[in-house]
Amino acid sequence: MSSRSPDLLHLLREGVNAAIRSNLGGNSGFDSSSDSGAYSGSNLGSDSCLPHPSVLRGLLLSYAPAALSPALWAFATAPERLTWTTQVSSRIFSAVSPLYDELTEVDGYGEALEQALLDLRGVPNRILDVATGTGFAARRLKRQYPGAEVVGVDASPEMVAIARHNAEAEDLDIRFEVGDAANLAFEDASFDLVVAQNAPPFCDEMLRLLRPRGKAVLVYSFGGPWVELVWSPIGKRLERSGASHARGKRAGFGFYGIARKRG
Repeated sequence: MSSRSPDLLHLLREGVNAAIRSNLGGNSGFDSSSDSGAYSGSNLGSDSCLPHPSVLRGLLLSYAPAALSPALWAFATAPERLTWTTQVSSRIFSAVSPLYDELTEVDGYGEALEQALLDLRGVPNRILDVATGTGFAARRLKRQYPGAEVVGVDASPEMVAIARHNAEAEDLDIRFEVGDAANLAFEDASFDLVVAQNAPPFCDEMLRLLRPRGKAVLVYSFGGPWVELVWSPIGKRLERSGASHARGKRAGFGFYGIARKRG
């Protein structure tokens, strides 16, 4: 690992500090009425040496998905060799589709997406949610931009069926289709905003679909430190694909990146 890359010990220390900071003042066991700045013993339990459960949870959600680093690096450097993964992931997610909505209910799952939306500028007219799954991001985007046309695409027909049901239950007008994220059946420059949450970064395809000055957003709900480690090659891939610049940022347990197409 290069001298510029943080070592694991540094990352773990950073994660502990971030988790503690994010939970101070909330239901974290921090006694705000005390001048000592210590955790209250009633919430920590009898052994005050143990980390608070919220800290352990933050570390788990931030650092457990270590496989994100090599996977995202591979997609950033040689996506043309990984197009076969769409069919594999389709079978896997079709099998787990009845349980997938339970993952989206994990506290903090949507935080990176929320931060990305706060960081966006302008109001898009046409939005694509790539690898939409059960439609979590598509529904949030429709609520954020009610006047926009929102389209969600996923390789799993079972996921698409659930996404349609979820949108109808919330009375949201969203179009869902079955499609391959690596080769989507849309015309060039046909969207103002393309979002991919917890999906492979098919940067070339995302930028192809964007209109000039449109934006591509990559969101990862968990594993923020690992995504941060490989953001540089992802950002460079986005720029080679047509982005004028790409920037990324840690958010909660996850990470998001935004790239604007040249034009």
